[in-house]
Amino acid sequence: MKVHIVSIVSLLLSVFLDILPIEVQARIPGNDFRVTVPYVESGGKLMVKVLVNGVEGHFLIDTGAPCCVTGTFARKAGIEADSARTVDVQDSNGALASTHLVELAELKLNPSVSFTRLEAVLWEPGHLMEQFGVDGIIGYNLFRRGAIQFDATQRTFTFASSVDKLSVDYTTAIPLVNDRFLALLQVNLGGGACDTVMFDSGASAFYEISALSLDRLEKKGKKAVRVLGSGSGILSFGAAGLEDGSLKKRVCLPDFSLGRARFRDVTSVTTDAPNSRMGSALLQHGALTIDYLGRMAYFLPNERRAVNLYEKDWDVVITVMNDSLCAGLVWDYAKLPLKGGERIVAVNGQRFGQVNMQEALTKGLLHMPGDKARITYLDATGKECEVTIRKR
Repeated sequence: MKVHIVSIVSLLLSVFLDILPIEVQARIPGNDFRVTVPYVESGGKLMVKVLVNGVEGHFLIDTGAPCCVTGTFARKAGIEADSARTVDVQDSNGALASTHLVELAELKLNPSVSFTRLEAVLWEPGHLMEQFGVDGIIGYNLFRRGAIQFDATQRTFTFASSVDKLSVDYTTAIPLVNDRFLALLQVNLGGGACDTVMFDSGASAFYEISALSLDRLEKKGKKAVRVLGSGSGILSFGAAGLEDGSLKKRVCLPDFSLGRARFRDVTSVTTDAPNSRMGSALLQHGALTIDYLGRMAYFLPNERRAVNLYEKDWDVVITVMNDSLCAGLVWDYAKLPLKGGERIVAVNGQRFGQVNMQEALTKGLLHMPGDKARITYLDATGKECEVTIRKR
C-alpha cells in the first residue's frame, strides 16, 4: 500500500506502506472458496473488517504490499513476536528498511472462510499506521492464491479460489506481465509507447509514472508524455520514513489506454519507485478483476468515450514536516521566490503553528477555495514573506 504524496491540500491518507515483493507464505482453504466483503473507502484507501485469531481488526486491501499487522494489534491478537524473523525490504520510495515477519494462525474475511498460517510483516508499536485506525493489510501473498474483484458501485471486494467463480466479461482480458507477486499491466500511451504499471490498491492516484519509465520513454524519443514542469522536494513517506529530496516532474499524457478503456490528458508526478503504478482511482472508471493464477486481468470500463483526467495542481505543494507546514515542492513554471522546504506560517490569512500530521491528513486544516491562494512563509533569514500561488 501506499504512500505517496503527503500533501494536506489534497488530504490524501498517503503515508501508508508499500513494500516491494518478499516471499511470505499462506495456507488457503481447500480448492473451492468465494468470499465477498464490503469495504469502506477513505482518501482512496479501501478498508475491510477481518478477524485475526478471533480478534476484529480494520485492514487495508493493498495489492502492492504483503500482509502486515501493527505491533499493537499483534499483541491484542496474541501474535508471538519473539520468534519473528528479520527481513530487509525496499519501500515505495526505493529506500531500504528492516522489518520482521510473524505468523497469523488464522485470518477470516467472513465467518465461513479461514486462511491459516499466514505470514505478515510486523510494524513496531506506535507506527504511524496506528494513528489512522489501521490494524494491518491484506496483501499479495494472500491474493496470489486465487482471483480478486473490486466492485466500486457496490463497494465490495471479492476473493475466490478461481476466476470462474466471479462474474467476468472475458472479452476485456488484459494479460498480466510475468511476476511472482504483483499485478503488472501494460498501458498504451499513444504513438507506439507503453508503460508497465503495477495495480496498487493501496495507492490512491489514478496513475503515477516512475522516473525510470519517463527516462526510458524520453530516451526512445517517444512523444507520448509532455513534461509540464519540474521541481525538487519531498512528497513521499514510505516504510523507511520521509524520502530524500529529489527531482520531480509533472507530466501530462494526452493518450492513455488500459485494454478497452481510454483516457486523455492524464496528469502525474514522477515517483522514485521501481514501477509506475495505478491506484484505487482506477476503480471509479470500471470494474476490475485480477486472476493471479491465470495471469490475467479484466477491466470493464464504465464509459465508451475517452475520459479527460486532467487534474490541476498548486504551484506549491504544501506538506507537513517536523510538525509544521512547509513548501514540500515548488514547480519551476510558477517562477516563485521559494526554493522548497520553507516553513509556511499562514494560508489565506489563517496562521499555523505546530501541526500534527495525523490531523493534517485526516481533517480539513486548509481552506483554499478556487484556483488562487496567498501563503506566508519564512525565508532563509527568518523573515515573513507573502506570495500568491495558483492552481493550474
